[in-house]
Amino acid sequence: MSYSIFRWIHIVLTGIITVPVTLFMASGAIGENVENELFPDPSFLILIVVWLAGAVLMFFNRTKVIGMILTVLPSIFYVTVIIYFLIIPALTF
Repeated sequence: MSYSIFRWIHIVLTGIITVPVTLFMASGAIGENVENELFPDPSFLILIVVWLAGAVLMFFNRTKVIGMILTVLPSIFYVTVIIYFLIIPALTF
């Protein structure tokens, strides 16, 4: 498989994980106060910026490895959060 095809598959798969989960986390859907008002947290949107920077860097020969690492970082973060909050508490029962 050529690098061009791999690059697009990599960008699409990491984008499918990063963008929807980041928008969900930034919208405040998981944090509510006593009055049922949401706590939006726009600091999560930085992960989309990191992913986009990595996607752009993948198109240059000198920075394609750095770009691949930057596009994977938000996905790794969300997978570890899911493992920490869903799987580990289920193992303690």
